[in-house]
Amino acid sequence: PSGGVFGGLFGSGLSPALEAQRTRLKQALEGTPVVIEVTGDRRLRVEVPTRHAFEPGRATVKPALAAVLDQFALGFKPHAATTELRIGAPDSDKATTKLVRERAASTRDHLVSRGVPASRIARAGATTAPGLELLLSDRPMDRR
Repeated sequence: PSGGVFGGLFGSGLSPALEAQRTRLKQALEGTPVVIEVTGDRRLRVEVPTRHAFEPGRATVKPALAAVLDQFALGFKPHAATTELRIGAPDSDKATTKLVRERAASTRDHLVSRGVPASRIARAGATTAPGLELLLSDRPMDRR
């Protein structure tokens, strides 16, 4: 059967691996300001508001973000061979380009310390989202 057939089994259009992650994160993070949504191109997008992710002018992962990243890592590891992750750090608090890169690296390092293979993180950089963005995909993404 094709991926389209399986994708049609779930209302979200996600693969079984991404749907399992979405469901688990929604349950684990219910009642928090974390946004969990499906993009138009069938990726799973998780966004943590900047004020919960980092102190102004700092790149250190705050405890609230650490809790989200820990939950994310738990769900990612079983599907690491078939999924890829992009990390987008915000500049919504007027962060410099250097600070945005440091925030993305700090997020990546936290996930790797929790068992997410560094090889499955396709990119860590900036995002236009107002918060820290994790974008999970089944297919290999453009690495430019």
